[in-house]
Amino acid sequence: PNFPKFPRISPALLSPACASLCLQGALRALHRSQSPSCARFCRALIGCLGQDSPAHDQSPLLTSLQDPDRSRLLEAAMTVLDPPGLRELFRGHLRGHLRGVASHRVANHGLQRLLDHAPEDVVSEVLSELGPALEEPLARGHPGVILALLGAAQRHPRLQGEALRSLFQVGHAP
Repeated sequence: PNFPKFPRISPALLSPACASLCLQGALRALHRSQSPSCARFCRALIGCLGQDSPAHDQSPLLTSLQDPDRSRLLEAAMTVLDPPGLRELFRGHLRGHLRGVASHRVANHGLQRLLDHAPEDVVSEVLSELGPALEEPLARGHPGVILALLGAAQRHPRLQGEALRSLFQVGHAP
């Protein structure tokens, strides 16, 4: 993935709650101002979140999604990231891990933000991977994942039939 490791954002700013809130505010302000710097800042933030991971067997961004403080930053970035960036984030870090992400108490919120803003092809891939397993996040008390998936399908009408079939299969699997 092409998310730069941007040296101007100190990794120390990613964890303390106050610093994290400041970065989230800066991202929102840049987005509202429609500044071209927003895209660069967003990608730099994602690149910084993707640098270090204590779990060597998974993507650092996947680990960041599971961390309460870092996940808020990643979610904020997802709300302003352009469609190619969301596609790159999904395909480079989340694809193949959606069942675990959807069932994780923190990471499921990041999946919801992705679904809130993802282009149709990404939503389709999420639906293909997660659709047969929608019962898992529901059983863990995460109905927001299903609601976000249905909201995404509502925005992309061609996916509505598949989304409804997946939803109707919940609780009726053999």
